Amino acid sequence: MPVLAQTGEESLAQEARRLYELGYEQTDRGEFQEALATFERALAMALQGGDRNLEGVILNDIAVVYRILGDYPQALEFLNQAFTLRQDINDTSGIGQTLVNFGAVYQSLADYPQALDYYQQALPILQGEQERYGEAVILTNMGELYRQLGQPKKALGSFENALSLFEEEGDRFAMGITLANIGAAYDALGELSPSLEFYQKSLAIATEVEDNLGIGQTWINIGAIHEKLADYPQAIQAYQQGLAVMMELGEVDSIGQAFNNLGSVHRLMGDYAQALDFYERALEIRENIGNRAGMAVTLNNKGVALFESGKIPEATETLYAGIDVLESLRPGLSDINKVSIFDKYRHTYGVLQKALIAQNQAEKALTVAERGRARAFVELIAKRLSPAAAQEFSDRQIPPPTIQDIQQVAAEQNATLVEYSIVVDNSSKNSALFIWVVKPTGEITFREVDLSQLEGFRDNLVPFLVSEETDAPSETLLTALVRGSRSFITETQPSIPRREIDPIYLKQLHELLIAPIADLLPQTPEEKVIFIPHQELFFVPFPALIDESDRYLIEKHTILTSPGIQVLQIARKAKRDRPRKTEGALVVGNPVMPIFARNPGEEAVGLGNLPAAEQEATAIAAMLNTQPLIGSEATETAVVERIGSAGIVHLATHGLLDDFSESGLLGAIALAPSDRDDGLLTSEEIIGLELNAGLVVLSACSTGGGSITGDGIIGLSRAVIGAGAESVIVSLWTADDQATAQLMEEFYRVLPQTGDRAVALRQAMLATMQQYPDVKKWAAFTLIGESASR
Repeated sequence: MPVLAQTGEESLAQEARRLYELGYEQTDRGEFQEALATFERALAMALQGGDRNLEGVILNDIAVVYRILGDYPQALEFLNQAFTLRQDINDTSGIGQTLVNFGAVYQSLADYPQALDYYQQALPILQGEQERYGEAVILTNMGELYRQLGQPKKALGSFENALSLFEEEGDRFAMGITLANIGAAYDALGELSPSLEFYQKSLAIATEVEDNLGIGQTWINIGAIHEKLADYPQAIQAYQQGLAVMMELGEVDSIGQAFNNLGSVHRLMGDYAQALDFYERALEIRENIGNRAGMAVTLNNKGVALFESGKIPEATETLYAGIDVLESLRPGLSDINKVSIFDKYRHTYGVLQKALIAQNQAEKALTVAERGRARAFVELIAKRLSPAAAQEFSDRQIPPPTIQDIQQVAAEQNATLVEYSIVVDNSSKNSALFIWVVKPTGEITFREVDLSQLEGFRDNLVPFLVSEETDAPSETLLTALVRGSRSFITETQPSIPRREIDPIYLKQLHELLIAPIADLLPQTPEEKVIFIPHQELFFVPFPALIDESDRYLIEKHTILTSPGIQVLQIARKAKRDRPRKTEGALVVGNPVMPIFARNPGEEAVGLGNLPAAEQEATAIAAMLNTQPLIGSEATETAVVERIGSAGIVHLATHGLLDDFSESGLLGAIALAPSDRDDGLLTSEEIIGLELNAGLVVLSACSTGGGSITGDGIIGLSRAVIGAGAESVIVSLWTADDQATAQLMEEFYRVLPQTGDRAVALRQAMLATMQQYPDVKKWAAFTLIGESASR
């Protein structure tokens, strides 16, 4: 038998692969500097041996190590080399893998739109190549991205899908990482016990497979759970264990995380000098590697420590720097991602407001309160501006309003603006309610309400706490008070007018929200008051609040609400800039109801018939000189075809608060299904429409509901305004059919006479109150947006 000779090129290729595998093992063990040296040797041999496929693999993995070490420019340089080479040799699977790693680098840089774009490019490529492992990596990375954007439920689903794929592949290493990610998602959801359980499972696997990076990161994560459980010695011990591992590995980003978290524990223990030292060390690292999300967190934490230690001016400067960094994360994100990431960091705005109030700078605090709410909503509405104005904001965020802007809005609206801000006190369970009143003359007055006064009302609120917390903080008691007021209204007691029952919740809300500023509100009932609520206050039935003389607030004032003062400013600008091409009214009543399942796997059900809504639509259509869409004619397709050209839109049907599109945008209007649609006009679909209506009335159940965020209520009302309508009337609860029909008919009768939607709604409420004194029947509706109809 002849002896087979091995050529020099074959020997080089084999040695290159051996070195690559060694570098891969070193990376898994966390020996990153050693891995880089090994990869460099392997790369030189692959080049010499002409193995271009291996060359691409090594370039890709060198980039991965540089990303882990926090050297993002170098990581991107090597990824670009790998990508170009893999395109040249048509390595489809490798191209997908490199796209994933591009996404991971941009995710580390908190450039979330770029990261999402790369993942979305990579996913179909890897699925087409049947790369189950690569698909699982994308699911893992996207789950982490959702967590960073403040969407832990979505993150959890992505992690669980990834775990199933890794289990199929039998990859214990990846399973350990994914278990830790699931623990992080439960942590973000506030479910600490399952979070700790998953972290411990992850730690066991990381130890088994010698994943030193995973061991270090999991110890840091475990420390965060002990910190939240107020077990500070255990938290410090876990953080220090994690820090020691990361220092040995040279994993810079995690070292910054450990320093930041150690700072937080020492702050909670009142050791501010030590806390500030750790924060400075964390900030230096995070600035050096360009981790903007980490910088925002550490600047917030440092600002809180400075504030709590009495260094108010320094705290103010630091917190302003923190929100500047935070706001740099938002451009390019989708609307719902802007909302969620803002929600995750909104606490910074409250602390800054407290710091400014402590320095008697109430007007600056008002601009921060505005800067801290409805930012995504403002940008959403701005897209409806004239092309020139919209282009002005296409490449940058809309700047928050100045004091002069706010005063101008009050003057243009000829209304008194009342802005609320619930500010949580970290150092105690007591919080404050900040209230600013801006008169049409431009005069601004600030008042502060101590929410600890709710302690005396605690016994009445226990039934409305999510859990019967014996020491629930004051802002939680305020939430319970709002729930109590709504429960009082919606309970059925047909034989006794509400005015004759002791409405303690409505009176207590008046005492908190209105009494402190009653002397600043207009004395003439026809003068408008625009309330800008905050958090749970969006669900307050302002018209139904009762004063010490047992008078409803609607009897004394004409009321509107808005998610923010700047929302009013931008909406008014859109009204001026964009001519509305309208053709009368669109009126819908009592469609043939769709049959649908609210959740996957559930049985499909139908909705009840609404004969009173049909009568309402018929009467209102006659008043507006149009033909209503009734029953089977009121299809989703027919409504969508006509809704864009209607000046007034009135929909008398069922409203739903489910997330049918799984987009995070809650809500849908029930319409008749057809062979072209399912009969559910969702918030996601509405927001994509081009509405020209001056007014949209959602005469349906609880259409003012949704999820509460720092951007306001995410639901139907936001979708309608975001789609271009000037104003919307929505309901806060399920109202009586007959009373609603009367109220709506009275509203449309009065509207042409007044030319003002808020005035017409008030008069309709007062008229309906005479026949239906039960507050449930006349106070459900609220006007959001522009008041003037002329």
